Amino acid sequence: MHTFLTDKVVLLSGASAGIGRSLLFRLIEAGALVAFCGRSEQKMNDLYLEIGAEEMKKHFSGIFCLSKETEIVNFIRGIHEKFGRIDYLINCAGLNSARGNVEEINTEDLDWMYKINLRAPMIMMKETSKIMKPFKQGTIINVLSTVCLFSNEGIGAYTASKSGLDALTKVFRKEVRKTILKLSLYIRVVSIPGSVILSGKIIFLRKV
Repeated sequence: MHTFLTDKVVLLSGASAGIGRSLLFRLIEAGALVAFCGRSEQKMNDLYLEIGAEEMKKHFSGIFCLSKETEIVNFIRGIHEKFGRIDYLINCAGLNSARGNVEEINTEDLDWMYKINLRAPMIMMKETSKIMKPFKQGTIINVLSTVCLFSNEGIGAYTASKSGLDALTKVFRKEVRKTILKLSLYIRVVSIPGSVILSGKIIFLRKV
């Protein structure tokens, strides 16, 4: 089946579970060349078995924690060396590891969610945009959450981290637009709320 994603290089974070895992298989079905990563060695090994050794030769993967900037940079460098380009970045990894009212938030929990939900996607955007620029095109997609739209008590740390990514996405989109005018680039920066995933079913990303 030929689709607009056929032979496109897609960097997908958070591929070992949830939204990311479902996206991974949809991307492979669509003919994309997927560079995916996850933190759990067991879950990633299960993915390798399900994908199959022959099919895995087409793709690229890494097992590491997104809290480590060096690991992210090295992973992206490896993608560039294998494929020579990155057409799409999908920042899908995220977590809500602690709940509690603001007066109860542990700062260590807040820092951890900021590392995974905001800092890591920022590094991904920063490094992949450098690779996209020479090709004058690319698409960056940040998977957010409905907490960016609604203020729900008890999840202040998670809300702050995801809302921070929402704000960063909007800023980066404006910065890219200015660069587009100067360098004739066509790099899109978009975001989608996590609510597109209902009962394990994905409303697949369409070409826009």
